[in-house]
Amino acid sequence: MIAMLLGAAALVVGIGQKTFWAPPETVTASMPQLEGEAPLTLIESSVNDPKLDPVELVIKGKGEFTASLGRSYDVDAWVGKAAHVSVTGIDTENHQMLAELDKGEAQVPNPAGDDIFFDSQSADGTMTYRWTAPDSGDWSLLLAAGGKDAAPVDISVTYANDDAMPFALPLIIAGALLLVFGLALLVMRPGKPKNGTNTQHSVAAAAVVALALSGVNLPMQPQDDASASPSESAAKSDEASQSPSSSAPAEESASASASESAKEPTAFPVLTEEQLKNVLADVQKQVGDADEKNDDKALDARAAGAFKYLRGKRYDMLKDEFKVDKPLALNTQVLRSAAVPNTSEAKFPRVISVVTAKDNDANTLPQAMTLVQKSARDNYKVVFAGQMLPNSSFPGIAVGDPATKQLDANAKDLQMTPEKALEALGDVLTNEDSKQKDKFAESEFIKAIHAAQKSESDNADEAKVSYKRTVTKGDTYVVSTPDGGAIVAGKLNNKALFERTENADPLKSSDKLTEQLLGSSSSNGNVESTYAEPVMFYIPADGSEDKIQLISADQVLLDVKEVD
Repeated sequence: MIAMLLGAAALVVGIGQKTFWAPPETVTASMPQLEGEAPLTLIESSVNDPKLDPVELVIKGKGEFTASLGRSYDVDAWVGKAAHVSVTGIDTENHQMLAELDKGEAQVPNPAGDDIFFDSQSADGTMTYRWTAPDSGDWSLLLAAGGKDAAPVDISVTYANDDAMPFALPLIIAGALLLVFGLALLVMRPGKPKNGTNTQHSVAAAAVVALALSGVNLPMQPQDDASASPSESAAKSDEASQSPSSSAPAEESASASASESAKEPTAFPVLTEEQLKNVLADVQKQVGDADEKNDDKALDARAAGAFKYLRGKRYDMLKDEFKVDKPLALNTQVLRSAAVPNTSEAKFPRVISVVTAKDNDANTLPQAMTLVQKSARDNYKVVFAGQMLPNSSFPGIAVGDPATKQLDANAKDLQMTPEKALEALGDVLTNEDSKQKDKFAESEFIKAIHAAQKSESDNADEAKVSYKRTVTKGDTYVVSTPDGGAIVAGKLNNKALFERTENADPLKSSDKLTEQLLGSSSSNGNVESTYAEPVMFYIPADGSEDKIQLISADQVLLDVKEVD
């Protein structure tokens, strides 16, 4: 009877610790008091503890603020030398956030919506943020209230409470066993013969119910091939559970997990596909708005380098009513291929090259573009854009291909360095019999340039025509391809000089634009025409039997003037 009383007491206490005496299911960690303010609050990836999954942040500010999610090294690069509060983790024992104030610049630009962030959310007063990483790797959250005001620091995290009662389950099991023991004693106590059988059956049934509730397994009736006693069977079962064969699956599982962990990439694309599509959509919008108004200042948001310079020159010609076409409209609705470098080192400037189109029609001529991000706080800007040439091809590359890397103009392991390849292309365009011509695949653009230059010489009224091409330094951008080759975007400068002989007839303008730029339909002196030739081409890997192939190229007349 005492055993049953003790068992009942143990059951009550054990069950109570799991129910009415149990601690709260969740607890909340809040921020410590910090001395001073900062324009940024950086919530590091360590706050997103997998043990607390899902992590839900409650962020409170004095007014409007934003929360921007990005890869940790990108967010760190954006923060730079700015003053910020770093939230580095959660002290689950004391239920407090771990944070400190780092001094630095008191004001920063507003980070919301910058290309380097995967997502930016805004709120007024309070935001509940469910931390969900969009991809593998470390991600951080950056809070800001416009960059001038203090960023929110009233942050709390609610998570499951691990302060469980450690003796609850042992008490329940012990209580159940004591009840069974007490019932067994009652069974063995002598009773009236007439009711003995019924009493024993009732007690046995109660014991089975108690054992079932307590989670203790009853031995099943021995099978035909089992002659061992229950105790011997249990011993064999314990030995089997500890044998090498039974532990092998666990070891294999651990090994598989370690293998998967080892295979996890350490370098990630500088842009996810979703980010890239958002960037391209905004590029099309911003450049389209500038084209509509011929506003070169509006190009600042999404254009740089040769692309911006040439487009600005075209705007000027259109404003002066020169006979020129509107610049090529950018169509980025469909992403066909993308050379997006992978890096975990956050090197800047960053370069990507893409092929886009307005639709998925196979007959639609795609466009090739190169974009550059100067620094973490800058957005991507177009430095090259042009239609792909007939019969040209761009390697099919998926966003995130780990073999894609960013290279420089002097990159090795190619048939020639990108800078040398540009110089060789300039020589091939200038001279039909260039020694470099066999290094380049057949191209309609090269043929067209040679035909145009021959026509100019034939129509030069006895004037001597010469061409001089140079590479624009600083406008060469290179991205590797998975096959070991590289995509190069750059610009050639071409000066065509028409030198009259002493008794030659006056030079005549060959087209309306030349006449407008020269300011006359003819000239009695020497004339110099200046062209820009933006190009994109593919260089095979060193040792490849393939040839350098032009992907996109154009010739743009910039100026015509008389020279001595």
